[in-house]
Amino acid sequence: LQSLPGSIGRNDVADCMAALQGAIDHGWVDATKVAAVGGSHGGFLSSHLVGQHPDAFRAAILRNPVCNISLMVHLSDIPDWCFIGCYGSEKGKEKAGSGPRAEDTEVMYNMSPISHVDKVKAPVLMMLGAVDRRVPYDDGKRYLERLKRRKNGPETRLTVFPQDAHGLDKPQTEFEQWLTALWWLDKHVK
Repeated sequence: LQSLPGSIGRNDVADCMAALQGAIDHGWVDATKVAAVGGSHGGFLSSHLVGQHPDAFRAAILRNPVCNISLMVHLSDIPDWCFIGCYGSEKGKEKAGSGPRAEDTEVMYNMSPISHVDKVKAPVLMMLGAVDRRVPYDDGKRYLERLKRRKNGPETRLTVFPQDAHGLDKPQTEFEQWLTALWWLDKHVK
């Protein structure tokens, strides 16, 4: 965790892939039945996994994921996270005080899952809270739109919870999102 500031989308991805390979090597996991599932930073990580390692995953379930930091920094209630995640703690804090410059948005875009979206092969289920101020609704929606515009792109599905913010934690939402996730996994991973 301490290595993440300044290295998001790299260290966390490498860590997950090493763990997955270890589980496959030990026979604990069937390599043909792997899905990436996560919310918030876990959704960011899952988006990176299916983009950077497209042949390793059969499906993705993304809950309010960070897909494009260069978009998020302008709309989020935690813009400092964008700077610290991309530049590290000290430099990120320094840059956050002045707001993003053109070079910052380029760095943020390149460290985002959106920069790998054209490589995604796994079907993607996206679940978004319509009133999320942490990770803007448009962030995930634009990621899906890029997937949909691709010729022979993967299957996508968007589920929007109109009354939910970042946590997707209203009782009805909890029920619906996990049933939908199970259906998606059954459909694409078996």
